[in-house]
Amino acid sequence: MRAENLQTDSACRDLIDRWAAGRLSERQARQEIAGVLTGSGISHEVAREYQTWHYGLASGPQLSQDVAAEFDEFLFRRITEEGPEAFFDLERARGASVTGWARQTLRATRKSVLRNIHNRTAARQELVAPTGAEDGRHTAAAHAFTQATAPGAGVDGLGTEDAGLAQRMMLEEATEWLRSKASHHRGIARTAAGSAALRFAFNLPEPIRPEVRIRRRALPLLESDPKAAHRSAQAMLACLNRIHGWQGMFDHADQDLMALWDDYSKAQLFELVSRDRAIAHTLAVEALADRARPDRPSVRAFRAAVKEFSPVLKNGRKPAGWRTVVNAVVDAFLAEEFEAFSAFDTAGAATHEDKLAEREQTLAGAWDAYQAMVRFPEAPLGATHQEVRDRLDGLIRGILGAGVEIGGSAAAVSSGTPGATPAGSLRGERHLRAV
Repeated sequence: MRAENLQTDSACRDLIDRWAAGRLSERQARQEIAGVLTGSGISHEVAREYQTWHYGLASGPQLSQDVAAEFDEFLFRRITEEGPEAFFDLERARGASVTGWARQTLRATRKSVLRNIHNRTAARQELVAPTGAEDGRHTAAAHAFTQATAPGAGVDGLGTEDAGLAQRMMLEEATEWLRSKASHHRGIARTAAGSAALRFAFNLPEPIRPEVRIRRRALPLLESDPKAAHRSAQAMLACLNRIHGWQGMFDHADQDLMALWDDYSKAQLFELVSRDRAIAHTLAVEALADRARPDRPSVRAFRAAVKEFSPVLKNGRKPAGWRTVVNAVVDAFLAEEFEAFSAFDTAGAATHEDKLAEREQTLAGAWDAYQAMVRFPEAPLGATHQEVRDRLDGLIRGILGAGVEIGGSAAAVSSGTPGATPAGSLRGERHLRAV
């Protein structure tokens, strides 16, 4: 028996003797024994015994860490059970090796643990596949929720072990949120949901969303090269740190893709590039793609909200032409930001082509629509085209929903989009934006 096991057995036996002598309550003894065992490394040792292929999961450090975490949770739960039918018998443990009991128990439960890990992993991969289950592909974020904390990354203010636990809690919360919304998402809405969950889970801000002309140029780059977003983030980090070869990385990266990460700190960029390339790809696709088309009631509410910004004349009436200017700028904004028709629209190809043509016509007049709003007396929505867009974006975000609550989170999530509603916040409750 290894010296570590002897020390662990000795510490556990001392706690049991103190309980038997009445110096420790049963609850306190069980909790302290559980703490000694889970901190002894036994779970990691048993987990490493089975680094092979199990239930379709590749072996290696990640699987070993996941199994060890499950083992620790199992041991703590079982040891702290109280009562005459408790799983861990304190009386019998007085004359036996506690570490030997723990090893046998963990080996007996390993198949169940591996099966649970497999089920959760498979569910996560399906939930975050941005193309959706309907086409059978699991691309982009498919591996995101199988990753543990990246080397050097963590949650601010927490140690390595606590950061890992916090990360797992956030992954679980994001997965549950996606599971609750899976049946409501199609097309780009599924990508947006996956992106929101990834940003929540890994504590990342929203990428900057460029104007429609840049989006239309850059999105095909991602579709033809799924690694392009990750390379652009690497180039941005290299430039900020001025590492060797940064100039070459800068020259070869697409500048519009690099601009997506302008609001990312060095730490956030490191977190992003340290993980699977699929994460950067998913976040970039959401930032560049048309957003899912809002339903008609939301569009009506949006128009009504914009009209409320009207200046009021001395006679109490709205200025002439205000309704016309509002309708034009709302149509222009919707054409720039959203799909021409919903992914749930079953009207047929001919109708869809008509809507696409109508959208292009609206886009052709978008500059004039924004200019009319900017020149309107008192500039009620802003003095520049971008100010008008930002105001409209804030209104539509508020109408489409403040978010999905996630309780009991481990760390704060901030948004990197100035003036936008955060993707996550910690005010007693977590919030993920419903897309």
